[in-house]
Amino acid sequence: MADTAYELGEDTPELPVNFRKLTPREKRRVLSELLDIEPTELHSSNPAEDLIDLADVMVESAVGVMPVPLGIASGIRIDGEVYNVPMAVEEPSVIAAATYAGRLVSRGDGGFHTTTTGQVMTAQIAIDDAAPGSKERILQAERELHRDLTSLLDPMTRRGGGYRGIDVSEFEESGLVVVYLHVDTRDAMGANIINTAAETLRGPLERISGGTVLMAILTNAAPRRRARACFSIPVAGLGRGTFDGATMARRVVRANQFADTDPLRAVTHNKGIMNGITSVALATGNDTRAIEAAAHAHAVRDGAYRALTEYRIDDERLVGSLELPLAMGTVGGAVGFHPVSSFALKVLFLSPDIEVSADRLSRITVSIGLAQNLAALLALVGEGIQKGHMRQHSRRLAWKAGARDEEIQELAQRVWSHGTFNIETAQELLHELRRER
Repeated sequence: MADTAYELGEDTPELPVNFRKLTPREKRRVLSELLDIEPTELHSSNPAEDLIDLADVMVESAVGVMPVPLGIASGIRIDGEVYNVPMAVEEPSVIAAATYAGRLVSRGDGGFHTTTTGQVMTAQIAIDDAAPGSKERILQAERELHRDLTSLLDPMTRRGGGYRGIDVSEFEESGLVVVYLHVDTRDAMGANIINTAAETLRGPLERISGGTVLMAILTNAAPRRRARACFSIPVAGLGRGTFDGATMARRVVRANQFADTDPLRAVTHNKGIMNGITSVALATGNDTRAIEAAAHAHAVRDGAYRALTEYRIDDERLVGSLELPLAMGTVGGAVGFHPVSSFALKVLFLSPDIEVSADRLSRITVSIGLAQNLAALLALVGEGIQKGHMRQHSRRLAWKAGARDEEIQELAQRVWSHGTFNIETAQELLHELRRER
């Protein structure tokens, strides 16, 4: 225990210098002594004792976990199959919106229809001080470079993936020569294997180019790993409030045009898309930061930040589509390792007739992103976004005021009817509710 002993200062609350070497439970004890932590705060960051050990093997200096609600958008028809889609998200209305729009589309022309461009990931090997003519020499040596990767990529090759070629670019401004290595990673997101492959080529490329490799790393832009979803639904079924279906459809198209021409609106428009996509990615243990970075890079691909979606009216039908890079996996990394991701994948691929694959997961996820966007646009150009948000906020206020179990829904309804959304009002209404009982 000597190597994990710690001492706390008497006046200034500071973490001990060896904090990172303490066990997770010792770290939590230190934080409890330093900070005024409520019992619920401490318990909520470690609701199950074994989760702290899981956290400790997943990240460095683990002190707990950050639980995020996990829900299901049910009954979503995609490519002829009906899915129940797990979503992990802290924001209210997201799952309800995806479910609403997903079912609206599912009643249309067969639901969502999807395509993908495959599962090819790209690594970049940047070479500094390369000799003149390096680009041509590297391209001429492609067969040799491929051989250098044969044993490493053999397991993936046997699964139908593996090496898919190289490209080379020369950048006059920086003087760098960059080699692009393309690998089909199949059901893995593929960061580990493609980074290993890129680093395997360090020596050969330095020999061929006469330069020095600056770095070798995948690009999360995933330009060869795109997913697309589209739908077509009759405008007649889109009536909302004072607007008939045809008017609502026109307003949705105009709202998308707004986002496509004004970057300030496009940021929020695309954030709504990512509400759906990131929620599925998080639930299944995929890399949310990589997926979001690729999506936003794709949105600015022509030099202006634009909407990721497209909408049009065609023969009295509203047609919507979404295409973006989407590198997701069903094996590797946190996928399948974290028990919640395993649970989520089992829920998602409930039917034994549906193949569990990264390709299928990306098709489902892009569909949820499009559903999320459609729901948001219908609310925005219809009754406005706040009505639904404030109804959900009423439930949060009810819980924060102290309501539990069946009290939550009843108090939330009273807060909603009262129309004053603050904790003081919620607490007063809770006292009234309990007195009546």
